[in-house]
Amino acid sequence: MEQEDFVDIFYVPLVRPLGNLVILFAQAEWALTELISECDSVGESAALEILKKRDARDVAADLVSRSGLTGFDLAETLEHLDQFWTDKEKRNRYVHDDWFVNIFEPNGAAATRGVPRKKGANVTWDDPKPEDVWALAFRFREHRSVFSISAYKIRKERRE
Repeated sequence: MEQEDFVDIFYVPLVRPLGNLVILFAQAEWALTELISECDSVGESAALEILKKRDARDVAADLVSRSGLTGFDLAETLEHLDQFWTDKEKRNRYVHDDWFVNIFEPNGAAATRGVPRKKGANVTWDDPKPEDVWALAFRFREHRSVFSISAYKIRKERRE
């Protein structure tokens, strides 16, 4: 027998897209780790340390720029790197923000509220729609593919 959802009915349309988002983000993040590992010729642990730094976005872009990738491959990888961090911010909102039911919407609707963690930041409000979460999950699938292919190309070039 299939397990019923634990969440309130207002959230049910978001359960599948959020589940896909969680898995595809984790896969994209791991593919990025593999890419950094290949670019810098370091092990996974060292690549993870690079990605934990405050300036990880810039460091990753610099490593990819010096990786030996050229032309379209370089441009596409850099574009996905940049978009990855933008998408990661949105993903973090869905994963870490407070979820509630917006009673001011007809029949209620799922909404999120992000409490500021930095001094002077504002509360962030959102009303996620399933199609928005699906689109974000799709982008992480694309990031995963580009990072993985780029890592493979760097590894292959190094062997030749």
